[in-house]
Amino acid sequence: MKKLLRRVFSSIVILLIMGIIAAIFIQLPLRQHIWNAGLLTQTPSAHYTSPIIVAHSTQQNENNTSPTESHTPTVTPSVSTHSGAISKGSASGTLSGTSSGPTNTTIPSTIPHAVGAHLVNAQGQPLVLHGAQIESSFINPTSWFSGNMPTTLFTETLFITMAQGWNMNAVRLPLSNWIYARDSINYVNQLDVVVQRANAAGLYVILDLHDNAKSGSPYGTNVPFPKTEDITFWRTIAGHFQSNPMVMFDVFNEPQSNGWQAWLHGGGTVDGATIVGMQDLVNAIRSVGARQIVIVEPGLGAVWYGITGYLINDANVMYSLHIYSGIASSAQSLDNAWSSLLNHYPIFYGEWGAIVNTYTPVQCGTIPHAQADQIVTNFLNYMASRNANWTAWEFTPYHLIQDYTTFTPTTLDIPWTCGDTTSHAGMGTIVRNFLTGK
Repeated sequence: MKKLLRRVFSSIVILLIMGIIAAIFIQLPLRQHIWNAGLLTQTPSAHYTSPIIVAHSTQQNENNTSPTESHTPTVTPSVSTHSGAISKGSASGTLSGTSSGPTNTTIPSTIPHAVGAHLVNAQGQPLVLHGAQIESSFINPTSWFSGNMPTTLFTETLFITMAQGWNMNAVRLPLSNWIYARDSINYVNQLDVVVQRANAAGLYVILDLHDNAKSGSPYGTNVPFPKTEDITFWRTIAGHFQSNPMVMFDVFNEPQSNGWQAWLHGGGTVDGATIVGMQDLVNAIRSVGARQIVIVEPGLGAVWYGITGYLINDANVMYSLHIYSGIASSAQSLDNAWSSLLNHYPIFYGEWGAIVNTYTPVQCGTIPHAQADQIVTNFLNYMASRNANWTAWEFTPYHLIQDYTTFTPTTLDIPWTCGDTTSHAGMGTIVRNFLTGK
């Protein structure tokens, strides 16, 4: 009996061992198959941080033609050592190179984000920004320290008029890091109220850093470049608004960097200011957890020729241009200014307009009175055809509107001369009619 029990026990043990061996040989190829299909995850090594998840990847080409889109979501790992530039041909944020950059560029699906050459909103629907800039005491030290607070200008009625009366969905707010540095608590409190009012009306708010002599820079007009002080500013402001999906960051207004390497990475000092690059400002925003869209503008020359190889290392970036008299240019010339960015990245005209009462006549010198209406209309149609986002200059009296009471739009169909600063002519009627379909 004991011998029989030992034989049964031995048989059971042998069967168990054979089962384990069989399971190993079956599971290994199965696990490899599942891994290859992307259904298993692996603990990241020291070379990887959080993945960049992109809904549609795009393949860039040099002919400014529409990219080929893949409708399968792709996951591109963010490499911890890179040059700060997105690899050529990748709108999905593939990183390359050797210098330090953002440690986490994951884009939450709950905020507006870039998908190829387009923006999509938090619901995954196409988003095209169309609105206006409004300058205020946020960038005017004299006005600010005289007690003229922005909340007096930026009323609920103003934003509701933009959204409901003009069908706008965005407002660009120029800010000064220098006023902020001198009156930080009051500055942020005022900004909070303004952003809340704009968002409540349905407007996205583009916070735009103006670091120049006009905004109070102690360096005057000699240092029109990003500086270390701007990094401090963006860490604070971006951190403060990092949970607001209706805020975007225009990192530096009209930098005058000479050459793409200096534009991207900065370097050196000018009049005691330490110069940084546009990538450094983007990194500062990302370092505090803010994942919203960042907007960058070109350096000296104000066009994007030669940008290939110096792109911002970020998966949620929109490229910007400012244009005034150039709106009279041909569609081909306008396309050329975007260079290889066109049809591959979201584009944004952060400032544009037919400004006839300007102190700088070059802004309207190529816009004849008799053709002004048609030129503005043609440019609006051009932007629509290129899926361009835009904020016009600007929703203030005698530019887009006549006053802050009735918000009656201005018109170019009255006598005016380019450079006459007393003129009340403006393109408001054309812009409003375009947006409202009148």
